[in-house]
Amino acid sequence: MKPLRFVNLTVLPPIFGALMMSSHAMAEDVESEAFPDKVMLQVGAFSVFDSATSLTANGVKTGLGTTIDFERDLDGDTRITTPFFDAYYRFNDRHRIELGAFQLDRKGSQTITREIKFLDRTFSATAQVNSRIKNNFYKIAYAYSFYHLDKVELAISAGFNVLDYEAELKGSGNRVAETASTTAPMPIFGFRMDYAVTPRLTTRVRMDSFYFDFQDEIRGSLLELQIGAEYRMLDNFSIGGSLSRLAIDVDVNDDDLNGTVKDLYRGARLYGAFFF
Repeated sequence: MKPLRFVNLTVLPPIFGALMMSSHAMAEDVESEAFPDKVMLQVGAFSVFDSATSLTANGVKTGLGTTIDFERDLDGDTRITTPFFDAYYRFNDRHRIELGAFQLDRKGSQTITREIKFLDRTFSATAQVNSRIKNNFYKIAYAYSFYHLDKVELAISAGFNVLDYEAELKGSGNRVAETASTTAPMPIFGFRMDYAVTPRLTTRVRMDSFYFDFQDEIRGSLLELQIGAEYRMLDNFSIGGSLSRLAIDVDVNDDDLNGTVKDLYRGARLYGAFFF
């Protein structure tokens, strides 16, 4: 009969510790798989509840244009709701590419009470003027997460925000509208902060800003701020909302628009986000 051999109990703690570490790593893997975050697609509505716009469009013949208050002078829309789209793709935990797009399209119609010079047309007082201002925003940016833990992610970003702007005025007796437009690619720099209050509830802060001066043709600034929260309803779907403020102040001197644009929008965003 072979003699009995007793297990050396001193090796059990290291084995037990290794098993615990392995199970912890597996749990982290399961958790990360349960909440995918490599690709995010966000679709929602941006509801503007307050806006203020002033603009000038100088003419070649008439010279200096009138500073127009879009809301007061032309009874322009101050409240609109428009769809928006955001997305990102993560290369890894530290690096991602962000995309975004939305449009602000507002109209106005009013009998004006003062003379307005817009491009090379003069609208006399008591004339009925129909107006439209359309802003298209397209964003592409690179974001670097310099601090990324389970609960907190802090990131900085840099990219371009392309502003496609168009202002149109038309008298009631005119068949052709006067249109001033510009397309301006503007460099932006941003900051992002995400904080997980619970495994499913996350608060978010987004800020993008720039000051840009390109050969005296386009000069101005932009500031966009979003503060909100997001709740993960399913493993790959969440709903969220945020308060948003967007301010634009631009001087333009090109062939299609020689003048200034000042826009301020305050509103709220509601959206659904899909994760893959």
